[in-house]
Amino acid sequence: MTDAECLEAALDHLYHCILEADFSELPKILGETERLTGRLAPLADKSIAIRLRHKATRNGLCLQAAARGLRAAQRRLIEMSSTSTQLSTYTSRGQRSEVGIGPGTMAKRL
Repeated sequence: MTDAECLEAALDHLYHCILEADFSELPKILGETERLTGRLAPLADKSIAIRLRHKATRNGLCLQAAARGLRAAQRRLIEMSSTSTQLSTYTSRGQRSEVGIGPGTMAKRL
């Protein structure tokens, strides 16, 4: 396999690891792609260059989406841990509204 073909295979492997959330493989694959990119000779075949650019862009977008998903999950976990002190509801306009629940408030209602 040429360096370009090895790089293409590494980019595909990286893509599948991102989709499967197998983040433990990322440092190894990223090191391999950097090594191959450094050794890559100028490409005479423009179709290979276009494919490599497309796959690199695709992987970047997937990594950004994965990062957004992780941040959203982190925010949700924080929200869930604060449910004992506040209640989230929505107004008639669809805006989120936080209602504080103080200690003993529920007992007073009952």
